[in-house]
Amino acid sequence: MAKSLIRYDLTLPGYFTYPPAPSVATRPMIPRREPRGLYMRGEYGTKPDGKLRPIVAHNTTHLDVPYHFLEDGDDLAHVLNRPQWPADRPCLARVALLGGRPEMPEAYTRDGVTYCETISGDVLPAEEILRDYEALVILTGFGAIMTASPASPFAVEGDGNYHVPHLTDSAVERILASGLRLIALDSTGVEPQIGTDPVRFSSEVHFRLLGHSPPVHIVEGLDGASLVRRLGYLPEEGLLHVVARRVNEAGADAAHSRVFLYLYRDDTSGSALRNLADTLRAEEMYG
Repeated sequence: MAKSLIRYDLTLPGYFTYPPAPSVATRPMIPRREPRGLYMRGEYGTKPDGKLRPIVAHNTTHLDVPYHFLEDGDDLAHVLNRPQWPADRPCLARVALLGGRPEMPEAYTRDGVTYCETISGDVLPAEEILRDYEALVILTGFGAIMTASPASPFAVEGDGNYHVPHLTDSAVERILASGLRLIALDSTGVEPQIGTDPVRFSSEVHFRLLGHSPPVHIVEGLDGASLVRRLGYLPEEGLLHVVARRVNEAGADAAHSRVFLYLYRDDTSGSALRNLADTLRAEEMYG
């Protein structure tokens, strides 16, 4: 009997933000005034002073490429439609579900949501497991916070920190040692916060991943908060597909993206998923 393929959308439903980034919204730019009239929606950003600001590709679910931190690194045009990179083609991914576990020393609870704030190597799958995959999806539980906060600036806690999930050095070392080519996580970034006034984040994680040879591309801003509830089971792997925007890709450091995870519910051996991965080869997609 053929297995049913599930396509789960890991993309945030809206935009999240925190100062000094603009709060981004989508509104009608050309309203429809008659039944067959033209209608068009557009995106805009406003900062706390109320003035419109340019919108960058880092406000919601997005792909980071090496040019984001490295002047001589590949821009978006150099990683899209390339068989050697999983930046926009389906790739076999391990899934690490870390949210809702208050017993973890790395856990933090905010607005009633418990998520993994500090992603260390210890909470990730073992290196020998990760070697079998191209990508790693890390769902800390923070997607529920971002989903609830797109309409207003992302607020700091009482201690002046955002408590955003981030990767530690040990997590980066495990990712690099495993030979992964893409990581995707439900956080606004990958580094810990190092300052509160003004807010600053360190950048070593970006440098180490995007600057590695070969680079490890990064997807930030996943949702996935209701993945287990909607699926009815705890997935360990899937086929990850990042669909990046291709507008002005030359010189672009990132791209807003739709991100899908393909799964089979009763594929205990993983054979159906791997057959699908073999079918959707990069050579078949891009020639």
